[in-house]
Amino acid sequence: MRSIVFEGNTWTVYEELRFTDKVLHNNLCKILKEMQRENPEKGIGNPEQLKYDLTGFWSRRLSQYDRLIYKYTDSAIHIFAIGGHYK
Repeated sequence: MRSIVFEGNTWTVYEELRFTDKVLHNNLCKILKEMQRENPEKGIGNPEQLKYDLTGFWSRRLSQYDRLIYKYTDSAIHIFAIGGHYK
């Protein structure tokens, strides 16, 4: 099972979602659990590999407007952004 590493201020965003948007927080938790147990390139949230300057990073949908940006190795999943794609 891979460990989850929150980069930058993503842990703060994760904790804020717990109180401000429970549905989004539950979706995020579901996606994180699935990525830990299975292939981070497949599953819920429509994972897609990013291009150009962000090669090596992946994106998953949390809602219509919110995304999870991450990178993974054999031992860890690094979370780089949680939240608004259009804000």
